[in-house]
Order: sequence, then C-alpha cells, then structure tokens
Amino acid sequence: MTEIWSFLMRAKPMAGVHRAAPQPCGIDAAPPTPGIVNRSDRDPSIAVLTQQISHYHAARYRASAAGFGRLTVLSAMNDADFREFLSSDAGDIEASRLFDGRQAYMAAVSSGDVWSRTRSVLDRLRPEVVVIAGWSFPESVGAIAWAHDNDARIVMMSESQEQDGPRHRLREIAKSRIVRICHAALVGGRRHSGYITRLGMPAERVFHGYDAVDNRHFSDGADRARVDAVLWRQKLGLPDRYLLASARFIPKKNLEGLVAAFAQAVAAADVPHALVILGDGEGRGALEAAVAAAGVQHRVLLAGFKGYDSLPAFYGLADAFVHVSLAEQWGLVINEAAAAGLPLIVSHPCGAAPELVAPGANGYLVEPADIGDMARALAALMTATDEARHAMGDESRRIVADWGPERFARGLRDAADAALASPVRWLAPWDRMLLRMLSRRYISTVS
Repeated sequence: MTEIWSFLMRAKPMAGVHRAAPQPCGIDAAPPTPGIVNRSDRDPSIAVLTQQISHYHAARYRASAAGFGRLTVLSAMNDADFREFLSSDAGDIEASRLFDGRQAYMAAVSSGDVWSRTRSVLDRLRPEVVVIAGWSFPESVGAIAWAHDNDARIVMMSESQEQDGPRHRLREIAKSRIVRICHAALVGGRRHSGYITRLGMPAERVFHGYDAVDNRHFSDGADRARVDAVLWRQKLGLPDRYLLASARFIPKKNLEGLVAAFAQAVAAADVPHALVILGDGEGRGALEAAVAAAGVQHRVLLAGFKGYDSLPAFYGLADAFVHVSLAEQWGLVINEAAAAGLPLIVSHPCGAAPELVAPGANGYLVEPADIGDMARALAALMTATDEARHAMGDESRRIVADWGPERFARGLRDAADAALASPVRWLAPWDRMLLRMLSRRYISTVS
C-alpha cells in the first residue's frame, strides 16, 4: 500500500494532463454481451456524484429522472475552465452543490472536508445506489466508502480506454482495486467496456451510453441556421465554405497537425474552403504560429470559445467537422457534429470513433500523426459534391440517434439494477485505507 500511495502522490494536483501518442492496444473487439437485467418492481433511489453540472450532464439527468424513485445530483466543484461550459439551468433536476468553485473544492480536498461533506449529504439522502464518475475523485472515493458502510450499491461511470495514454503498473493496481469494489459500470462504448472489464468489472455488469449530448439541441439549431444561412454567416462572421473544428487548445488535440494537413489539402485541391477552429487555451500562441508558418492566415479563423446556445449555428453552416486528437477518451464534439448532420473526419484514438464513424458512409478515420492521411481526408470532403456530403450528414444523424440522453438513461437504469442484483462486496481494510488516502488528493481520471 505504501508503494502504491508513493506512486500516486507524484500526481500533479489540478494540472492539465498532456498525453503521449497512444500505443496500440488491441481491444477493439465487439462489446461484451450485456447480461439479462431483472428490473425491480419499484424504482430505486440514486445519488450521482459529478465534478460539475454541464449542459451535457443536465440533458442526461433530465432524461434519467423518470426511471428512478429519486435522482439527486451531488455537484462537487461547480467550476470549469470555461464558465460557459456549465449549465445555468438544470431544470427540475434535484441537485446539491457541495462546494462553490475550484478554490473552495481544493481547500476541502486538502483538509479532508470533501470526504466528510460527501458522507454527510449521503447520510441525509440515503440512496440505494451511488453513481460515481471515474475512479479517484475525492467525492467518489468518499461515496464508495459510504455505500459499503450503508449497504448501498455502487455504479462507476467511466470513459477511460486502454489507449488514452501510457499505463503505469502501480496506478493500474490501485484503479483495479477500486473497480473491483464497485458493483456495475456505465461506460462510453466497446473500447471502454474492454478496459474496465480488464480492470476487474464483470462483463455482464457493464453497460453503454455514458457519453451523450442533447441531440435535438444541435440538430434543431443547425437546421434553423441553414434556413437563414446568409443572415447567420453575416452575424457570426463566417466564410461561405468551411470545415469546422472545436477543441481546447492543448497539445493532445493536435490542432497544429490539423493546420498543417489543411494547408497541404488546399494546396493540392482547387477549393475555396476555410478552416474555422472554435475554442481557446494555453496553446493559442503555438497554434497562431503554426497557422503563420503554414501560410494559411487568410484561410484559418480562430473564432474563440462559443457558448452552448450559439454552437449549433457554427455546425449547421459548416461543410464537415474534423477532430483529430492524438488521444481522446471519447470526444463529445463528435456527437454534436453528428447530430447537426455533418460528415466527420475523426482520428482513430478517439473513443467515439468505433461507435459514431462508419468509414466511407458518414466520414473518414485518420491517423493523427500522419499529415498526409489527414490531408487526403480533408481534400476528399472539400471536393465532394453537395449531394454526397448531405448523404454522409444524414448517415451521421442516423448513427448518433442511438447515442443520445435516452440511451444514457437506459444504461444508467440497467447498471443500477445490475448493481442492486449483485452480491455485497467486502471492503478490505487496505481498500478503505486506499480510499481515505485518495480522498486527500486530486488525481485526474484521464489515465
């Protein structure tokens, strides 16, 4: 235990996590066949723990509420790198905010107050099932201990996949211990189920649908923008023809590689397209330098971070969407673009790739380290006929239709039922010690 904790203590609290290029993992097999879930005669009560309530979360929990006797969301930090990411209207979701902002949350992590506050709120709610996000957030491990002390069951939500980044033996041991004392899991797709079963979760208790967005918000908003395309282009300052990307400006998003590929594509193809990139972040200076070095300043628009309500118009007026991360647990912007009816260019490491991209039907899969491969895909979509692009966009909508909030709701209920039907798991003294130690450190689950 001391050896494991010494390794974990080297994690950098709250720092951005930068990933090396992913290594082949060989777990792109078909997802495990879900076991038969015997639904209980009554709807159980659950408490969902999350770092914040984003627009994505709000849509998922609204869709899920009807499936439970009581669904309460415990929002721990209530902060994000971009405040626009947070939902200002969670509707009728029952929510408890544990701490107000990153500073208060981190102070509570150091003092141990996250552990005690989480347990105090759960004592009041008395849920039959606690649902945690990831394996090591302080509020998650506190909830795990509370559940074992109060005969409740635990569902772990996870979008980690094997190829997120390099794996370290000691951290994998600690992660496996925590996975094994949970009762069921809700994950993104087949790669994620392969990883969590390797860590020790029985395959029959793993369900899909974690990564969902409000498809209708993006579909309807994109269509409205297309109806008044000229007006919206003028309002948003957009070019007549463009490809769209949206990401934080950090190295793993590979935006500099995208710019290089775009420059190569437009040099080889006689097309009028621009590249519009939404987002912001620490890598903005490096990205601006890459645009200048490629000589495409007149073709690349860095449009900044956009709020939730304005995003659908940017999708609706684009010819295609591009997301070529070097490593990506899922990539919810891919869901957004698919719901908006766009052809997709997505890199193989993205967790959403096997679920949302059918190569040749609704887009292309590319190697993110291969500039030529990306350039060929970009050129193919920029030179495609409008009819071909529209057909691919329609296929994107058809595929993503099964990955909306309703699927999250089904998966969460199935996971809760599987957890309730599973036997009690013993919490060993060394497991409790590990949970207590983790409750005093913030360790990113993107690993």
